[in-house]
Amino acid sequence: MQPTPKLPDWLNKTEIIPQTVAKPDRFLIQNLRLLTAILSRLAQPTIRHQSTRQTPGIQLLSLLITILIVVLTHSFLLIWLIGLLTLIRICVLPGQQIGPLLTRVASISLGALALILPNFGLGHAETTWYFIIRTEIILFNIGFFLQLITWPAFILALRQLKLPGLLVLTLEISLKYSHLLAQFLQESLWAIRLRSTGKAQKRQHLVGSLIGRLYLSARAYMTELYQAMLLRGYTGHVNQQASLTITRYDWRLISWDLTLICLFCFIRR
Repeated sequence: MQPTPKLPDWLNKTEIIPQTVAKPDRFLIQNLRLLTAILSRLAQPTIRHQSTRQTPGIQLLSLLITILIVVLTHSFLLIWLIGLLTLIRICVLPGQQIGPLLTRVASISLGALALILPNFGLGHAETTWYFIIRTEIILFNIGFFLQLITWPAFILALRQLKLPGLLVLTLEISLKYSHLLAQFLQESLWAIRLRSTGKAQKRQHLVGSLIGRLYLSARAYMTELYQAMLLRGYTGHVNQQASLTITRYDWRLISWDLTLICLFCFIRR
């Protein structure tokens, strides 16, 4: 019988090859989350409320009157009444809208409190607390306004209040332009993340590539937009004017403003 052939030594050795798992790129994930949050805020709300039937110009004017009275008054009783009425208005909202409103106000309040709290070290505790309460009431009113109004309605409100047409047009184009660029950047980040699975990306090259693509896309879009405006007869003068009309849904806001004005006149020092 022939002897059984032996296998080479290198075949008998067992070597364990370490498996390398690519770590997820935190830079891509963080920026994708940020862009998703920005796009969600720029998106139109799907929840309808009775306040959405009100005239946008009346809504903006009511907000400005409320902020002006809160800033000008020195009566703690009036501040307390305005805060109570503001909370009642917020409680009337649907439950789906109260959560985002409180989240938005809380995020803005953290930045405001970081600037106000050092005043406690100067020994002006009573004045600081009064300023904090006044600031929170203003933020709640602004959050209530932003929760009910959409960006197109806000642009319409500016036109109804007879602001310069060129300023309103610039703001409207900027909002639409920011939304489109955010969408383009989000799609680019998703494409880079899918193509770079298992690969190590250098952040410097990635940022440079994104900035270059974003610049070229922005320049091309602005050129096409300006040419389209010229073809539609744009000459630099904006003639779009919207009249401020009062409907039956606006009387609630008007009564709110009249109540605040009466309280400011009767409760003042």
